[in-house]
Amino acid sequence: MSIHTPISVIIPVFNEQATINTCINNVRSNLGTGCEIIVVDGSPSQSTNKFIKDKTIIKISAKSGRASQMNTGAGVATGGILMFLHADTILPPNSGTLIREALDVPSSSAGAFNLSFDDYSRIMRLIAYVGNIRSRIERVPYGDQAPFIKKETFFKLGCFPLIPIMEDVEFFRNIKKKRLEIVILKESVITSARRYQKTGKVKCFLRNWLLRILHLCGLSPVTLKKMYSDNGAEN
Repeated sequence: MSIHTPISVIIPVFNEQATINTCINNVRSNLGTGCEIIVVDGSPSQSTNKFIKDKTIIKISAKSGRASQMNTGAGVATGGILMFLHADTILPPNSGTLIREALDVPSSSAGAFNLSFDDYSRIMRLIAYVGNIRSRIERVPYGDQAPFIKKETFFKLGCFPLIPIMEDVEFFRNIKKKRLEIVILKESVITSARRYQKTGKVKCFLRNWLLRILHLCGLSPVTLKKMYSDNGAEN
């Protein structure tokens, strides 16, 4: 993996009109103008894609659902590295170099950043702290940590499983089963705390952990998604 390997950034969206252009500008600033940005809109009306100002962005549509949208984006990507980014997540400076250096180690196949939130209250800092400990111990990052992976590895592993929730967890657990190294960088992304603020910070934290535990116990992703939606969570 060369330090000049192109990066394709895949952004799955659904009604992200308010955040998409800020997200794109941030990617350009921290990955450079040479990176490929693919926005995959899951809305039938293509509501987010219509708001994109940058004419160089690859805008495509896919069936709603993060797994479907991310797999579709990966299918048209030309870069040797894929990064999957939420539209409300901000990358740290010099992200391109950090990603390439992490994957330049022969044993590494994928990685992600540390997590932080744009809400600096004590409870949100604690939630990020606990989440970062978990991801470093388990080596199973979540989607809001801007995970990245070598493209050839992504397709060898069969892409994200087409399940309605926990597709990121299932995918990285599969990487671990193959005994491939997952790097967690010390630098942090800044992701929006809007879902925590909407649902209730403590309630959202406890719900997420409960869903993860139930998932580990084998509860169906369909049932988990219903529980997630019933608690007022967004797509």
